[in-house]
Amino acid sequence: MTIRTSVLRSALPLVSARLVARQIGLAVLVFVLSVLWLRVPDASLVDVVGTVLLGVLVLALAGGGEASLMLRLCGRPVSALRLLRGGMLVLVGVALWLGWSVLIGHLSANDWEWAGYLNSRAPHQLRNVFSYLHLHFLLESLWSTLRWFGAGVLGAVVFAAAGAVRPLRALGTIFRSLSYWLCLLLGIIVAVEVTNAVMGWTPGHGLAVETFSLVLRLVGVVIFDAVVVCLLLSVLAACVLRSDSDETGGYETPAGTPEDSQPRTVPTP
Repeated sequence: MTIRTSVLRSALPLVSARLVARQIGLAVLVFVLSVLWLRVPDASLVDVVGTVLLGVLVLALAGGGEASLMLRLCGRPVSALRLLRGGMLVLVGVALWLGWSVLIGHLSANDWEWAGYLNSRAPHQLRNVFSYLHLHFLLESLWSTLRWFGAGVLGAVVFAAAGAVRPLRALGTIFRSLSYWLCLLLGIIVAVEVTNAVMGWTPGHGLAVETFSLVLRLVGVVIFDAVVVCLLLSVLAACVLRSDSDETGGYETPAGTPEDSQPRTVPTP
């Protein structure tokens, strides 16, 4: 017998202030170390060795830190071997997504030409509907969708491979989850729109006020984006936990209910 809850309902209890704080702390630490890495000179052999070692440290912290968050969300023990494996998977996933983004950028380089050509080929009475601006917007939306769809696929593969007992079963559960794809779509749209709107606004009352406003807006955007990322990670973890529950034949219960090992009935005295 398996007691099911929705993936989103199972994921929400996993999103906590501690998870968000850890995600922000990891991002800030990697960002600071990356800035230091860029400022290390390479005038001597010692400088070159220091640059390489610091770069390796940044990659290890980025991959291992994210792998640790994924393992904790999935309830897996955090060991050196799992951190190494998960960290390598995270870095490979990031590298593949960067390559995918470069490919998308190359394919979309001539969007303005395609928009003009398609507009010229449209029937005369429909050229206001299929205008150059509309067609260019549609092409941009198509490429953006493909770019983030690739991120969703790679994220699912990395998470399943790093945190699931049966990665292929977990990956199938993630790909079949409507909650994951909806959260991915809405999360990306909301995060991008909110970030652009907040960071693009300025109070216009002098340098001191604008600087203070920039700091506040930057902090708010970081927290908001971290919450979105943690929600997506929690949805992935809920899918993995569901697949593992199906594999073991265990129960899947919402947060706050008795553990599986606890008795659910009390003998009558």
